[in-house]
Amino acid sequence: MKKHRILIVDDIPENIKVLKAILSDPSYEIQYAMNGKDALMLCVADSFDLILLDIMMPEMDGYEVCKYLKSKDKTRDIPVIYLTAKIDSDDIIKGFETGAQDYVTKPFNSQELIARVNTHLELKHKNESLKFMNLQLEEKVAARTMELQEANTSLKEANLQLSKLEDAKNDFLSLMSTELREPLNGIVGFADMLEFSIKNKTNLKYVRFIKQACEKLIGVSDIALLLSALRFDRYKMKVVGLPVHEVVKVSVDKLRGLLSERKVKLKMDIPKNYIVRGDERLLEICMEKILENAIANTPSRSEVYVGAELMGQKIKVFVKDAGTHFAEGEVNYTFRFFDLEKNERTDDFKRFTPGLVVVKLVMDLHKAKVDVENLEEGGVSVSFLLPEY
Repeated sequence: MKKHRILIVDDIPENIKVLKAILSDPSYEIQYAMNGKDALMLCVADSFDLILLDIMMPEMDGYEVCKYLKSKDKTRDIPVIYLTAKIDSDDIIKGFETGAQDYVTKPFNSQELIARVNTHLELKHKNESLKFMNLQLEEKVAARTMELQEANTSLKEANLQLSKLEDAKNDFLSLMSTELREPLNGIVGFADMLEFSIKNKTNLKYVRFIKQACEKLIGVSDIALLLSALRFDRYKMKVVGLPVHEVVKVSVDKLRGLLSERKVKLKMDIPKNYIVRGDERLLEICMEKILENAIANTPSRSEVYVGAELMGQKIKVFVKDAGTHFAEGEVNYTFRFFDLEKNERTDDFKRFTPGLVVVKLVMDLHKAKVDVENLEEGGVSVSFLLPEY
């Protein structure tokens, strides 16, 4: 198991001992420095995944150290968490302006510290994965360029294909960035709440809020990565027999919080002997995204219904909600998102989500069809048809 390398910078030995005790998990590898200059020398000679940096130090304070780290390519992306006894808003703002990602106050709360450390380690890992994915996309564009040149196609055709690939890459990254913004704001919001309640015993509650926001961020990142994998044929399917009832149950369990928040009831009527052929992970994600769209758009205190029926040698799975209809052209827009020209894309549709784009790509990979029907009595039915196992 890869260890997370953490550098502690504090001029007080007792603080370093306390931090090392809190971060005693074997997944952490701890080094320390007792002043800013030593810390910079360590960062030049070695690599770290996260830095815990005291603000008040002689000769070179934490602000100066952080500013220097953020000015260098090697250390720019290392997340920095300030260690401070000061909770003045001006000091906190100054800390963020110098490039820090977060702060914790002294005396340290173990649960809060570990939660913040794990949050920023996970964010760093996801950012690195997304950068790698971006590099792969750029390599894909370059490879396509070579193929077009070798085929001696016209310059106009080559430019058109490259433009489409480039637009698809940029739109994907833009989509990912937009979806990341909300959970990031959640993390910042709950961190602000912790700032004002750091002296009382309710920190655990707020730390849980931070964890929930982080999990949402990770989920969005995972979907962004899956979108790219499906789009560029990098996903390797494992087709097995899957009980439809269990696939739906797993997805429903993940959405209990949203059901409670929206005050929506969910009714499921699926025979337990209905088994389809498919990739377990993809079908669970597909089901979750269909349900998520239904729950988010159906009125509060109404019902979402999940059912299935046998149609010859195939099984039709459907989700009905009481929400607003899909607008004219919205289904076509959603299911052809990556095929659209740039001037065809819009932000006006209310029920469009990246999750439904994933659903279409998943069904395409299964060589199956997904249908959306605006119901006459109101609401929407989303269904897909898979072969029986």
